[in-house]
Amino acid sequence: MVYASVVRSAIPKRIPTIRFRKGGGNGISSASKGFLAASVAATKTSAGNQNAPVRPTIEDWQLPRRYWRKDIDDKEIEYINRGGPE
Repeated sequence: MVYASVVRSAIPKRIPTIRFRKGGGNGISSASKGFLAASVAATKTSAGNQNAPVRPTIEDWQLPRRYWRKDIDDKEIEYINRGGPE
């Protein structure tokens, strides 16, 4: 049992890396704030292109209609629901 407690204390807490697009708060827990601060500091000191222009991010729901995913028809829905070819 001593070995298990030593291993648990040596391994850092797991910080989830999933980020949801909209809603649900900012998703930043108190445990991950330190991790985020360290990663932001590391990216600021990295040797990247400092003169790169900052462009706005476009979400998938903001795309023009021609870039949207194509709708699936009833035949494709039936194929998916039955689990593939017969």
